[in-house]
Amino acid sequence: MTKATKNTSENTTVFSKIGTYNIRVHEFLKQTSISPVVQAAIKHFKDNAQLRKLTNNQYNKEVEEFNNAHGFYITKKGTEFESPQKYYSYINYPFLDREALKTTMDNYRKFVYEYNKKAETDNVDIREYNKKTVLKNSELSDIQKKVKKDFYKENKCLFVKDYNDLAESENEREPIIPKRLVQKIKYQSELIFHVLIGFYVGQLKRRNAYLMNINKPTSVFKNDLPKLEIDHRKLATHKIASIPRLDICKKTAQNHVKRLREAGVLINYIKVNQKKPIKVNFNSKILVILDGKSPNSQTPENKQLLGGFKKNLPDNKESFSFCKKGKEIKDYAKSIVENKCGSMLEGNVSSPVFYKSTKEKNNKNTLGAEKIKNLVPDFLKKEVSEAKKYSEKQKNQARNFIYKIEDDQILAEKLFAGHYDDYKGLRYEQLKKIENNPMVDREEFRAVLLQDFVKQWAKIWKNRGVFVGEWKKTINRLNESSLFAQKSSENSIVVLHKATQIEHVKKYRWLLKWANDWFRKSEVSPLFPYKYFDATRKKSNEIGFYGLHSVWKSHLKYQEKRKTEKQTQVLSANKRNNRLNNQKKLAKALKKYEMGSYSDMELYNYVKDNLPHDYLLQLSSLINNNNQNFA
Repeated sequence: MTKATKNTSENTTVFSKIGTYNIRVHEFLKQTSISPVVQAAIKHFKDNAQLRKLTNNQYNKEVEEFNNAHGFYITKKGTEFESPQKYYSYINYPFLDREALKTTMDNYRKFVYEYNKKAETDNVDIREYNKKTVLKNSELSDIQKKVKKDFYKENKCLFVKDYNDLAESENEREPIIPKRLVQKIKYQSELIFHVLIGFYVGQLKRRNAYLMNINKPTSVFKNDLPKLEIDHRKLATHKIASIPRLDICKKTAQNHVKRLREAGVLINYIKVNQKKPIKVNFNSKILVILDGKSPNSQTPENKQLLGGFKKNLPDNKESFSFCKKGKEIKDYAKSIVENKCGSMLEGNVSSPVFYKSTKEKNNKNTLGAEKIKNLVPDFLKKEVSEAKKYSEKQKNQARNFIYKIEDDQILAEKLFAGHYDDYKGLRYEQLKKIENNPMVDREEFRAVLLQDFVKQWAKIWKNRGVFVGEWKKTINRLNESSLFAQKSSENSIVVLHKATQIEHVKKYRWLLKWANDWFRKSEVSPLFPYKYFDATRKKSNEIGFYGLHSVWKSHLKYQEKRKTEKQTQVLSANKRNNRLNNQKKLAKALKKYEMGSYSDMELYNYVKDNLPHDYLLQLSSLINNNNQNFA
């Protein structure tokens, strides 16, 4: 844009509604002569208006009534011109003063008041939904209670709105999950927000000072303000004059920040990892940001083209060319019409207009799934249905596995004869394959595992002379027990999933090894199998299978303790390695500083961004001998 064009754009006259109306009056008066009667009526109207002391709005209303009745003879009062509105897409020097901080806090209180009011209304609907739709906890079965507990455990970290939407979709199948109430923002969150605003003021000051120190502009786009960095530990332990400002723990600070994010006070959340602070923006309806320097004005006619608005041309791989020179000029003239090409005002959507000399991309017509099925011939449908059947490998696996189930009487006779005194059990790899085989259901899987269980535990009574009848009664008792299953509220047996049954196999085999070793070392004779597997013998001194539960719990505690010790050892090693690596990084940075590769601020920013905060506190003392002004 040339200088003359720019001056013309800046001096463009913009008429207001009153000015537009008065132009119409002037044009009417140029074409019409005023008669003496009309002149007298106009004089009487103006004298009457002056006598009544009408305001401009009242006067203009009566002018419209007069002109509608007699013609456009009288002009309106008021400003006829409007100065073109100035647009600023950026801020030169972002900062907040006391007045801006006060206005921001007022906006926050207003926003929170409206949010809490809406939360009360939403909670009424949620309570009504839970009362009418969701089953009570006393009406749920054990399986439903477990599903409900697992759902809450898996999704409790979600925001309330997302959690309730997911619960509502789950309740379409089985209404057992109640919605959560929307929690209001409490007064303590206002203190948290006030401290966050203080952090933001300090971060803006450091940012502006650093950029000015290295002779870089401090300007920033209004829709891309610097993010607030939140370190929850620093937020919780923030002090003013050595006095704790909040006196809360880190977890409480995290909960308050999460609540503010859920309410929309903090937006555009970014988390890198647990060691780095999170980054957020304040809601534009709340934050009041000031500009230390007035930016250059940008009118709609002279607004900078933003990178976010671009023309979407058709994705066409075909070559194209202009047909004729005259046609080319005509198309070019039409292609630069306003709102069809080039820069547009903010908020406008680009029009999908193509150049006439190009070929428009053909959209492929897609058919629905049902229509495609109708087009498939019958003989192809048969082939598709046959392809979905089970493979021969799966059939053979299932057949061989189910054939392992023996008749109870025959199994008892084999146990009496000692066929399974050295039996080692089915391999876990085989059980995993059968777990993924759909041709073996849970009941068949449990039947095989029960007989495998009896065969393994038979070694405890090796050479003990257990008769066939004793083994038969034991097998019947185990079939009616809760092994590889669980009892429902109606005392019926509910078979577990195949994966869960495999986990129980591992548990029972460990208990078998422990019991076998204990009987051998203590030289205590075990009870006969029927009494040993009696579910009422739950105490350890009764020497029964179900009394081993305390032994298993002790084993789990020991495993958990070992796991914790290993984790502690790994954490200690990681801390030691991190400390050594940080010391190496600091030594390299100080060496570059001594050689002149790093300036004062570059060294400061490197330590701030790449090393723990403790190193930043010690930095001035480390380089005090080299640069006294940096301290």
